[in-house]
Amino acid sequence: MRSDMVIKCSYAGMMYSNDFQLWYTYFSRRLKMGWSPQDLSFLLGKPDHAYLDFEKLFEVPKFLLSESILLDRIYACSEVVPMEFYRERYEASTERIVRVKLVEDEVKWNYKIDIPWTFQRGEHYPVPPLLSLEEWKPEINVLMESDAMIHVRSRLEALLAGSGFEGGKSSWELFQKVRFNGSSKLIIYPRHLKSCLYQMIQKGKIVVRNVDDRYSFSTVS
Repeated sequence: MRSDMVIKCSYAGMMYSNDFQLWYTYFSRRLKMGWSPQDLSFLLGKPDHAYLDFEKLFEVPKFLLSESILLDRIYACSEVVPMEFYRERYEASTERIVRVKLVEDEVKWNYKIDIPWTFQRGEHYPVPPLLSLEEWKPEINVLMESDAMIHVRSRLEALLAGSGFEGGKSSWELFQKVRFNGSSKLIIYPRHLKSCLYQMIQKGKIVVRNVDDRYSFSTVS
């Protein structure tokens, strides 16, 4: 595939302006962390498609109602990207269509967001957010991937030996326990934890259950 070749697609969804503000906040957070939509689905204890559906604007208000608190915990942040929308004096808040155009090439994804609102501008208002964003595809370093898996596997084995799975642990709880490693170069991603947990399940060391519609990992009873 040549680097100048592109794959184009678009998607759209209905939402209020405050829902868009939250959607944009979580979208920009994910890009900043370098996580994939599947990473977020896993940390939420959901199937792979769950977060991707939200990011593709499917039932955004419903998703935010059920998942925004946990997302803030996962990111350890509750700050919302500031934006001030222009409204006529007696304009009522209504759901409107938001569209995203995605262009993909060999090295990155480019997102162009089309919204039906305009932003207030001026020194008394926040700087409008960028509506054209890019996400670089990860470059896999085999050695770093191996080191990350070794680190996560070691932490999980220690948790297992010390009753760290007792009572069941969620994906994001376990991620908090394995992500910090004392090295600024070794970055632990949710996918590393996911792979190691599934290896432990295959070996019969732990099991995964559905508790309150989320994954819960625990010892074999």
